This record gives sequence, structure tokens and C-alpha cells, in this order.
Amino acid sequence: MSTKEFDYTLANFPIRHYIPLPLRCEGHRKASSPLVTAVGKTAIVTGSSRGIGAGIALELGRRGAAVIITYTSERTKPAAESVVEAITKTSSGGQDVLVQANITAATDRRTLIDTAVKTNPTGNIDILVHNAADGEDSSLEDVTEELFDWLMAVNLKAPLFLTQAAVPHMPRGGRIVLITSAAARMGVAQTGVYAASKAGMEALVRVWATELGQASGITVNAVSPGPIATEQFENSALEFKEAMQGMIQATPAEGRMGEVGDITPLVSFLCSEENRWMTGCTLSGTGGMLLL
Repeated sequence: MSTKEFDYTLANFPIRHYIPLPLRCEGHRKASSPLVTAVGKTAIVTGSSRGIGAGIALELGRRGAAVIITYTSERTKPAAESVVEAITKTSSGGQDVLVQANITAATDRRTLIDTAVKTNPTGNIDILVHNAADGEDSSLEDVTEELFDWLMAVNLKAPLFLTQAAVPHMPRGGRIVLITSAAARMGVAQTGVYAASKAGMEALVRVWATELGQASGITVNAVSPGPIATEQFENSALEFKEAMQGMIQATPAEGRMGEVGDITPLVSFLCSEENRWMTGCTLSGTGGMLLL
């Protein structure tokens, strides 16, 4: 099939299970082995009303954590409420809380931290997952300062200062996980600003692992997904989908797109007590796409 004839909707990309929009977190696979518990833990998952963030929130909640679920507006609130409802059906753990927060705003970051602290009787924030992000394709010729400032504010500045606010409340054994992107390493045309912001996140992982390791007993890691069947991919530029088509079909693990359920187990492990000896690392959740 030629590029011009291909219908670039998720239903036509090779994935194992097509999951209808808007709530793809329901597509995560059920664990076949006993769960590593997160009972008694409080977790913040930013950008958790949809896509990968919703899947992470659902998985941590299923393991017993009290999850602080964020959404940005009244438009996205129903999706966030659906995530809470899904967690309630699968978990007997702690209290899950919805927080409306624009993580680029200092006051909203403070509200998010204060809510998490009040949720846990110990006042601890045990897990912090930076998933909220934005992306917009633009060539070097067309990129604007406004786009650069916005993507850096959402993808890099906000995680930095949210972490700064959270760390004083994180006990030894705390876990920080950043969701980056294979775009940071792939060199796909027109993704320059987005890719740079995600590469910056991976740099923070290495620096924070050094700063927060022995001093605070906190591990810091990242998961770097490739193309995932989410609303964000659905809404991405046609040129980007065209660039991805051949790579997706040639992905070494399986010739398909990644799914939310391919990423959540990686994040869950990095958030668990079992992950004592891995820090400063970026796990590649791409099915081997970076080998192409």
C-alpha cells in the first residue's frame, strides 16, 4: 500500500488490541503473577486522565497505592473520573484523589503537593510519576519562540519544579519516574523542540539519581516509549505518522504499535520496592524500534 493510500488512524496501524478512545488505560493486560504491593504508598501521576498516564494510575491503584490523579480542565475531568472509577473496581488500597492542576503554574503544583501530603497519614509522597506532556511538530524553519517556550515549560520546567516541591516529602525508598520519548534519540524530522525537551528529561534523570541517591534514598529513572496507541498519536501530524509507518511495521519485537499495557509494567517495576538497585536509567519501551 502506498503512503498516499494509507489511512492514518489508529485502527489501521498494526497493534495487538485496538482500544477505542478516549480511555485506553482499560487495555492494560492483567498480571499473571501475584502483584508487587504498593499498599500504604501515595503516588502522584501527572497527566493521568488519559493514555499512558491513565494506565499507570490504574496499575498503581490496582497494586494498592493511593493515587493522586490530575486533569487540566472541566473538559478532561470526566475522563479522570473514569480512571478513578476503574481503580475503585480493581483495588482495595488507599484513597484516590482528583486534582485539577496546570503543572506549568507554581500555585497548581503547590496545590498538588499539599493534596498528596494530606492524603497519606504519614504525610509522605512515596511515588512521583512525571507523565504530563505536550507535543507539536514543527520544522526548524517554522518553529516559533512561543512553541519552544511552551513545550519546554510543560515537558521540562514543570517536572523539575514539581520534583523540587515533592522531594522534601519523599521518604527514603521514594521513587521518581519520568516518561520521556524515543523521539529524544530517533531524529525524526519536525520533532526538534519536543525531542529536545524529552532529551532534557533524560538528563535530569541522571543528575537527580546522583543528587538524590545516597543523600535521600530516592531512585530516579525514566521510561522512553516509542509510538503508543493513544489519543496523542491519533492527533499527531500526518507527516509524523507517515514517517512512523514503516518503522512500526518493522519493529523487531512485533510488527505493531506499542500499547499502554506495554509501558505500565515497566513503570510499576521502577516504582516498586523491588527496584532497589536501578537508578539513573532510561528503559526503552519501543519493541526494539531504536535498533532500526
